[in-house]
Amino acid sequence: MNMTKLSLLAPVFALAVAFAQGPPPPGGFAPPVTELKTYMNLTDTQITSITNSNQALLTASRTVMEQIRPKRTALQALLTAGSTDAAALGKLLLEIQALEKQITDNHTKAQTAAVSFLSADQKTKLKALEDSSKLREEIGEAARLNLLAAPAGGASAARQGPPNGFRGPR
Repeated sequence: MNMTKLSLLAPVFALAVAFAQGPPPPGGFAPPVTELKTYMNLTDTQITSITNSNQALLTASRTVMEQIRPKRTALQALLTAGSTDAAALGKLLLEIQALEKQITDNHTKAQTAAVSFLSADQKTKLKALEDSSKLREEIGEAARLNLLAAPAGGASAARQGPPNGFRGPR
């Protein structure tokens, strides 16, 4: 599978993980964003608006996933039965691909909507986060070589592991 197809399917996989985690808690989807709230100076109203936008994305995507499921089942049944009906197989594949694109498009729209709730200063800070995220692997490798100090506390430090790349016996 080429990188373009992988990047198009990333939102689908992310939503699948979200679905696997079960329904949102009472009162809606509310992930912890304490550090981000402080860094970007987000208001409670902004967080609520973004959360509501993301919840709408999740609901829309769940509906589309429910449309994809029977098509995948039908495709698998045809393949398992040894079907050589290229028209039927192709039709199902194209329908599934169109629905997956709909999820990707919905994700893009939701992200655009979420960003629209930010001020210009907050968008600048978001850009800095985006730029930094592109260096995630390099930062991890530098920490493993003890060129950078691992972050103090938190889940990030736990993922870093011991300095100098020591992982212990395998």
